[in-house]
Amino acid sequence: MYSFNKHRIVLFIGIVFITGNSFAQLSTWTGASFNKSLGKIFSLEVGYEYRFKNTREFDKSNVEGKFAQNWTRGIETFVKYRNSIENNKYSGLNSKIYAYNNRLSVGLDVSFLRLAEVSKRTKLSWTITQQMDNYQFKRNSSVLRNKITFKHDIKNFFLSPFASAEHFYRWNRDVVYADDEVLISGGTTALRYFVGTEIELNKKQRFVIGFGFKDVYMNQNSNYILRLNYKLSF
Repeated sequence: MYSFNKHRIVLFIGIVFITGNSFAQLSTWTGASFNKSLGKIFSLEVGYEYRFKNTREFDKSNVEGKFAQNWTRGIETFVKYRNSIENNKYSGLNSKIYAYNNRLSVGLDVSFLRLAEVSKRTKLSWTITQQMDNYQFKRNSSVLRNKITFKHDIKNFFLSPFASAEHFYRWNRDVVYADDEVLISGGTTALRYFVGTEIELNKKQRFVIGFGFKDVYMNQNSNYILRLNYKLSF
């Protein structure tokens, strides 16, 4: 295990927060996740995430659970459920401060280098996810997500840098009400990019720092993202 100065990491995170305040459109995602292996095939993960707007204003909190099955080396399927709480923009309708949203996802993760037995330290994966979102006061959505991730575990070093790119396609993005019918068509809603690194605290614990940008189509909600996440596997 590579030894490192934890005080330097704390100082680095502090600098990131201070620098982040200079961006007008910066979201900060903080959270923790816990992963439990259920034998050689199954795994269960639960996590909590708290999101800020411009590092200060509450945006959203998420509670999520994921059940995964490893079919063979490099191929995994999963089912995820997420419950979100956010400020209720339609509080005039029900006098509630917060709105609750639900998301159910199913997906497939393919790790190409692991599948081909090329490398155990370098990961090149494709993740395809179909998600269904249910909202209290907005039209429900059906979104297909495709994500490419590159990650490398540096030998005898505590850092594992990564980069990812993700495409969001909403099947019911556009709704047109004609005289005698309702026309529903799909289209791209966003692209999201992340770069960062995992910091190995010990064999079971990791801390993730990521910097991202989400380019949202057809509106002005594009933003920068700072992600800070603690991971525990047991």
